[in-house]
Amino acid sequence: MKDFKFMIPQTIEFGVGALKKLPEIMKENDLDHVFLISDHGLEALGVVKKIQDIVEEAGLQCTTYLDIQANPTSAIVADATDKYRECGASSIIALGGGGPMDVAKAVGVVATYGGKIFDYEGNFKVPGPIVPIFAIPTTAGTGSEVTALSIVTDTESQRKVCIKDVVKMCPYAAYLDPALLLGLPKGLTASTGMDALSHAVEAFLVGRHNEFADMFCENAI
Repeated sequence: MKDFKFMIPQTIEFGVGALKKLPEIMKENDLDHVFLISDHGLEALGVVKKIQDIVEEAGLQCTTYLDIQANPTSAIVADATDKYRECGASSIIALGGGGPMDVAKAVGVVATYGGKIFDYEGNFKVPGPIVPIFAIPTTAGTGSEVTALSIVTDTESQRKVCIKDVVKMCPYAAYLDPALLLGLPKGLTASTGMDALSHAVEAFLVGRHNEFADMFCENAI
């Protein structure tokens, strides 16, 4: 058996209705205003309102930011960060696929430590903990709700930049409610399902795999 180190730094809530537990953890941490990052597609499906209702019915404030695209740019990160600061929120909800998740983590870094997101390009450039992020995935594929990195497109150099810092950039908690996947377009359901499968196969075959991770890969496959 190979030597390995394994760490799961955040709370993961799974199950139909898991979203209803979100206000509990916010209140426990004295977070009374959340900045909800998502996109207009999920707004049209009524998912954004569903999350807003859960938060606001618990007596908490929710401000939305929905101008997210599939491959977020530094301009979107800067704009979302400005809006976050203006509204006075104390935490972030990332609702959707990889785009909202990447933006939420990037906003968490810049809102906490200032500068521009590319100031933190590479590994371990984030000084410390960032704004608490609550991740709610609506697709099966990316796994961004449990990863500690953000991918942002640099439109000037035409490249994708990775900002990564284990633990510091991980969402504080992830809420996986399978009911959110119902009603998605067939193409999106199929493509993200294949994405999840390819991730499981890749993680099982990669040279750095270990026995602890393998059991999750086998189960997922």
